[in-house]
Amino acid sequence: MTDIEQIAVRYDTDKAEHTQYLRNYGQYFEPLRGQDIRLLELGVYHGGSLLLWRDYFERGLVVGLDIEPVHVEDPTGRIRVYRGRQDDTELLDRVARETAPEGFDIVIDDCSHIGVPTRTSFWHLFDKHLKPGGLYVVEDWGTGYWDDWTDGVGYRRGRERARPALYRLTRALARLQQSRTAARLPLAAGLLRRAKAATLRPQFHSHDFGMVGFVKELIDELGAADITNPEHGRGPKRPSKFRELRLSPSHLFVVKS
Repeated sequence: MTDIEQIAVRYDTDKAEHTQYLRNYGQYFEPLRGQDIRLLELGVYHGGSLLLWRDYFERGLVVGLDIEPVHVEDPTGRIRVYRGRQDDTELLDRVARETAPEGFDIVIDDCSHIGVPTRTSFWHLFDKHLKPGGLYVVEDWGTGYWDDWTDGVGYRRGRERARPALYRLTRALARLQQSRTAARLPLAAGLLRRAKAATLRPQFHSHDFGMVGFVKELIDELGAADITNPEHGRGPKRPSKFRELRLSPSHLFVVKS
């Protein structure tokens, strides 16, 4: 059992049940362990995870936010708890101002697991209150595959057989897009672009509901440099806000550029 797992089993936190989460946390958090970090967790249940992070980061300040009242016995004074919604941006600003005026080193979202409020808190905290090089973690993104979840929809497997005719049509349209004629006729270029998109759409099946849809929006941000490539995309050119996006089953880490 790793050190972080040994700490987790002491407290009332479901993180002790998700050993793959703890392994991921160990890999990313170990280099920060001895530092005076500022950590914010959204969604803390009875507060057991706050005690886990307090013990793991022996010099860190640990901040929790939950929609329900949470009381944590903490003689060290290194835990702060706030009550409210994760998408209350005014509250998030106040929490940051009072506990991490220079920015958080780590934000963990173990809150609603619903796409829209998760997106709101992510971008507000990521853009305004996460340090460069900071870590933003989202747990349980797989709820978007659950029919009985608030914004989840059960996965429906798409047709995965090869479609040679559509593939040949896609290649033909791409060649026309690159032709001199299309370059001279903006209207033709637009029509060809839409036609190619229409032939590609049925060739790939995608599930875009709830948290899964939010994760795919993060992938788009990771691809910002290609999306805004002057030769192939749409400007103005800019790099991604992410240095790294790591996905594992129902768990993701974003490292801020």
